[in-house]
Amino acid sequence: MKLLAIVAHPDDAAIFCGGTLAKHAERGDHVTVAHMTRGEYGGLGSDTEEDVATVRTEESRAAGDVLGVDEVEFLGFKDGRVEYSLENRLALVDTLRKYDPDVVLTHFKDDMHPDHQATARLVTDAYYMASLPLVETDFEPCDPDNIYFFGKPTSSFEAETFVDISGYLDTKIGALEQHVSQIDFLIDHGGIDAEFDNLVDSLRAEGMTLGKRVGCEAAEGFAPLHEQARDFLMD
Repeated sequence: MKLLAIVAHPDDAAIFCGGTLAKHAERGDHVTVAHMTRGEYGGLGSDTEEDVATVRTEESRAAGDVLGVDEVEFLGFKDGRVEYSLENRLALVDTLRKYDPDVVLTHFKDDMHPDHQATARLVTDAYYMASLPLVETDFEPCDPDNIYFFGKPTSSFEAETFVDISGYLDTKIGALEQHVSQIDFLIDHGGIDAEFDNLVDSLRAEGMTLGKRVGCEAAEGFAPLHEQARDFLMD
């Protein structure tokens, strides 16, 4: 099985689906994390955008190593400036075709961050277009089985599919902790995104709460575009 997570920013994979990525990677599935941006706006004002992006790229690769993923890619979009356009939709079609995944993970459409909103729409529409032979890009058409959306408690996101990440919660937290530059940044922005106060503790508590909801030690929740899954996103 091949799994592709397309996330807007370098720390999004660990925050939203790190346990699931680690579980699939350990099973032997091919796991790729593609970042729309290098997160160059995620600084406290003392560094240039390029300095921030360089640090966050390194942090993302370190987090990928912790999760055990096969590939970490950056798609070249600008942080805070991801826009919906035909050109960008075709770029995402090409990304899907390049990796030919069975399952795609990405952001839920209802989200405070405009990059998350744009990413959700681009990936969803690219998913539809990726299989069409007359849509010409650099790679051959592909036909992923499903998209699973992850979301934030500040949105209308409601999980329907839960992945048991018992035994992987510490790995998820370990991956998040590689994003050293963002821990203080996100805490500093707690007034904007309240769930980012005490981020590590909050994510651990959220995982355990979702686990209790579905009868396991820890879980991550997703909303599928269609159909349902159980233990893994797809067996």
